[in-house]
Amino acid sequence: MWDFLSEISKFSNALMIGVSILAQFIIYPSFKTTDFKSFKSYHLNYTKKMFYIAAPIMLVELFSSILLVYKYLSKIYLTSLFILILIWILTFVFIVPIHNFLAKMHNKEKVDKMIKLNGLRTILWVFKYSIISF
Repeated sequence: MWDFLSEISKFSNALMIGVSILAQFIIYPSFKTTDFKSFKSYHLNYTKKMFYIAAPIMLVELFSSILLVYKYLSKIYLTSLFILILIWILTFVFIVPIHNFLAKMHNKEKVDKMIKLNGLRTILWVFKYSIISF
């Protein structure tokens, strides 16, 4: 069972790398070029759909990481969980507030900041994956 849990953790991590890369190179840059008149509805539509994709995967990744630390208490899983906590802080303390701001009004500087923060988040997810996979 624990090997299966490890695979679930890796798989959810890999999925979030994919989601984050799509956001980094396609979705977030499109926020700069979207017609400002339709941006609010575009952004609202995006955030609703992305929530249903990303939230369950992030929760699976979190719970599997916690259970792996509980079961094995190894440096690898502790480091992995620490990186995941950093990702969650980055997401909910910095990136989500930018989305909340953009839901009210378009701001190119906020979009640029979100792209930079998501780049850091993507690097952290890749780093976390490399730690638990090798």
